[in-house]
Amino acid sequence: MRYCWNNNISPSFPCSVGVGQGSALSPILSAMYLSPFLKIFQKRLKNLKEKIPTDILSFVDDGLLISQEKSFELSSAYLTCSYNVISNVFREAGLTLEHSKTEVFYFTRSHKYNNPSLDLRSVGGPLLTPKPIWQYLGFFFDRKLSFCHHCHYYTTKSLSTVKAMKLLDNSSRGLSPLHKRLLYCTCILPIALYGFQLWHYKNVPMKYHIHELNKL
Repeated sequence: MRYCWNNNISPSFPCSVGVGQGSALSPILSAMYLSPFLKIFQKRLKNLKEKIPTDILSFVDDGLLISQEKSFELSSAYLTCSYNVISNVFREAGLTLEHSKTEVFYFTRSHKYNNPSLDLRSVGGPLLTPKPIWQYLGFFFDRKLSFCHHCHYYTTKSLSTVKAMKLLDNSSRGLSPLHKRLLYCTCILPIALYGFQLWHYKNVPMKYHIHELNKL
């Protein structure tokens, strides 16, 4: 822990008092603590000579910077500037960003495979290399938001769970049909249909997703 008073920051010292990550109070206290910093970040972006149209989302202690532009170069420039601003906001408050956990991902409708790196070393961050698949909060995103990898992953996981259900039998008798149906509804369906609200909507081809579910 470090204390900040105006421009003076105390040295770091251990603190054994806190709220555990699994505690029910953790997301509430984190939101109350981080909300002022996010407002300061947005205010500083507006005060820049050149407006930076970058949005920020926060999920407890996990933040997400979003830039929507027609070119990778412009998006990279805006993200670099925004990362520098949010780093300074946290540094002035005595907090530290975990650069090693920083990731970058580009969404595009282009057929050309253009996936440039994002160099944040000039603002104290790492050199980020995007991956073709991005896992975030349990969801798998591809660059065109087809969710084919997401659907394949969870149907495969469902099949593995079905095979593991054989361990629930005993030497005298197996599971009754009623128990098998109960296990299927409570254990298999939630896994197979996890995140289906992302890809199951109108005017979107779902042949691949339905084919994966049919195999299950």
